[in-house]
Amino acid sequence: MTVTDIAGRSDTLVIGMVAFAHLLSHFYQMALASLVPLLRDEFTVSYTALGFVVSLMYGVSGVCQAFVGILVDRHGADRLMLFGVVTMASAVFLMGFATEYWMLLPLAVMAAFGNCVFHPADLSILSEKVSPARIGRAFGLHGLGGTIGYFMSPVIILNLALFAGWRVALMTAGAFGIIAAVVIFSKRSVLQMPRGSDDNAPQETPSVDFYRQLVTSLPLMAAFFYFAMIAAAGTGGIQQFSVAALIELYDSPVAIAGMALTAYLGASACGIVVGGECADRFPHHALIATTGLAMGALFMGSIAIFDMPMPVIIGMMAGAGFFIGTTGPSRDILIRGATPPGATGKVFGFVYSGLDLGSATGPILFGWLMDGGQFRFVFVAVAVMYLFAILSVMQLKRGARTATAAAD
Repeated sequence: MTVTDIAGRSDTLVIGMVAFAHLLSHFYQMALASLVPLLRDEFTVSYTALGFVVSLMYGVSGVCQAFVGILVDRHGADRLMLFGVVTMASAVFLMGFATEYWMLLPLAVMAAFGNCVFHPADLSILSEKVSPARIGRAFGLHGLGGTIGYFMSPVIILNLALFAGWRVALMTAGAFGIIAAVVIFSKRSVLQMPRGSDDNAPQETPSVDFYRQLVTSLPLMAAFFYFAMIAAAGTGGIQQFSVAALIELYDSPVAIAGMALTAYLGASACGIVVGGECADRFPHHALIATTGLAMGALFMGSIAIFDMPMPVIIGMMAGAGFFIGTTGPSRDILIRGATPPGATGKVFGFVYSGLDLGSATGPILFGWLMDGGQFRFVFVAVAVMYLFAILSVMQLKRGARTATAAAD
């Protein structure tokens, strides 16, 4: 067996374990969402109250994620990733025992503490452990794992709930995560990261000055802005309101309008895989990312401007999802290139916290548009956000070869 074969097998195992952990994080993020009707009847509370549980988790996760990279760089990303799986799984398991609504709130905070570690930990492991020739595919499969987690969660948890009750569904899902953590722990020798990976920095503990330099770094703030735009458009606009907007615009049956969203998400998963291959084969990562965003904006803008049959709209949603999916791996490579040595966890943690900002603020804008009857502007707003994200990629490109912040 050649050295290349051994390296390839090691890369495959690392990528598989990290993508599996990312799948679990997204699986647990959606655990309560699919049970909202059942929980509303169980606890006799409003949809707003149940939505607050999810918002609380994302809010706490976003704040913590911006700084948890310090722990990732100091104590080893593999340890933090395992902590995230165990903590989220335990929180979901304990939710199955809740007898009052208020009991869900501290468990949502507990889940947030687990969720906040995944992006800085996962991407640090991939950056350090995977061969450069495969890093694009590694980032792509990492994103694909999260997308699959989103798909699996409502299907598995809701069907379990309908068969055995929502408590059994949550406890079963949580128990599976604990078992999965044991599997990941058994592979710790492959995933192991050095404790204190930022020891080459001038000081062991990053000071306030590090974050001051980070927020004044145009490339890295562009990455933060990119994630905020993508999350606001994708999570806040497409996932939450595209189905309702299509129903209002075309009087479409719910099942047909839902197919458009399914097409978007499914094609996005395919685009991530293709984007990973492109990122490894072609060095022009900024071009790949900007082309994907431009095509996504074109498809969404067309849906907003033209009256078209639903089959065509479904095709355009799929096209938009595919091209947006292709941007992810190249984007992560650009961020990696703009990251100072020894600060991978801190930087990825900070820029990825833009996802939580977009996820929290996007629904407000799109809900306001829907309430005002501006259904076409839902798709206009998504297209505009994709165009703004292009500006972020161009700024990120300028800093991709040189780290513009230094860890103290």
